[in-house]
Parts: sequence; C-alpha cells; structure tokens
Amino acid sequence: MKKITLLFAMIFLAVAVNAQDEIKNPSEDINTVFGKSGNIKLGWYIGFDCGYTKFNTKDVWLGGISAGMVINHTFTLGGWGRSFIHYQGMFYPEVTGTSGAYLDGGYGGLLIEYILMPKSVLHVTFPLLIGGGSASYVNDEDNNYCENNWESYDDDQILDKDDFFVIEPGVRAELNILKFMRLNAGISYRYTAGVDLINTPDNFMNNFTATVGLKFGKF
Repeated sequence: MKKITLLFAMIFLAVAVNAQDEIKNPSEDINTVFGKSGNIKLGWYIGFDCGYTKFNTKDVWLGGISAGMVINHTFTLGGWGRSFIHYQGMFYPEVTGTSGAYLDGGYGGLLIEYILMPKSVLHVTFPLLIGGGSASYVNDEDNNYCENNWESYDDDQILDKDDFFVIEPGVRAELNILKFMRLNAGISYRYTAGVDLINTPDNFMNNFTATVGLKFGKF
C-alpha cells in the first residue's frame, strides 16, 4: 500500500508541475506527448480499463468499458460498465454450508467526470459512477463454468442472486499520448447498498479499486 501511495504522490506531483506550466503559458491547443491537437468544443471517446480490488479477502479483477461525450474539454457525460473476470479466484467454498459456488456479476451506470487542466500533457480527472449491478453465486461442481465462462449457465446452477445500488467516486492521472489516445491510472472507492446474498456480509464489495485504462476518441 505504501508503494501505491508513493507512486500516486509522484504522479500528482508531476501533474502539479504541468498545471503550473499551463497557467504560465496558456494555449488553445491540447498538448500531447507527440505534438499538439486542435481545439474542439464537443468530443467523444470509448475507453477500456482493467481494475484490481478485493471482496473481503478475495482478489478480484475487473474488466471495464466506458463511453461518453467530452464537453469543452473539461466535462464528460456518459456510461461505464464493469464485470468480474477472475472467475477461478472467486470460489467461495461454503456458500450454503454444504456446497461452494463461484461469484459472478458486474455493475455500471451513469458516468460523470470532471477534467482538471485538460490541455496539459499530464492532468487529473475526477470520475463518478452512479448506477447498479447484479451478483450471483453459481454452483459448478464439474468446473465447466470456469472453463466456459463466456457461455450462459442454467437457472438451476444459480444458488443465489441479487441486484444492488453502487456509487463509485475516484481520481485518475491521465496522459495525452496522441490526439486520439489517452492513458490513465487511478484509484476509486466503491460503495454498494442492497446486497443480500446467502451467508455474505452486505458490505463485502465496499472497497478501493486501482485501475489502468486507455481512451480512444476525439478530445
């Protein structure tokens, strides 16, 4: 945890230095690692990211996709969805007391994001996800679920299922690599409400998430 904190401290120090440069030398162009791009008022993007978090003691990997409109470079309005992708590591051995199950699910919803100093090569964004999700315990004694997780499973394999509300604020450092591509890394905190699964604490998904992602579009 100390290494992660140090890494983000270094990133945001670099962001602060870039922000001071922009204040002293304002420009209408968007600065990137490999040159500059034109100034537009309404843009768009599609983003892909991967994340790491924990549900209680379980390591969880998340796969995410987002899309949105970028208004005047500083405000994004769109949608964001994430799914649990590390099935093999998400086996709970005593869900019912006599049998175990794999946890499956995901969540998504409205994405609102504020972008601070967007014309700097390196800058900060503040994303907020508000929406809902679903989680299921899937019984798979033959292990077919892990081997064929892109296939659907029968209703009799579902031991328990529930929908929930989620809100997830975060902060990210973002790097303008090319005029159509941005790299970001950040941390967020996921808060859920309404989770009611068998033999499971209702707050077991509440935790920090570290993410790395790419955005492609017209910024």
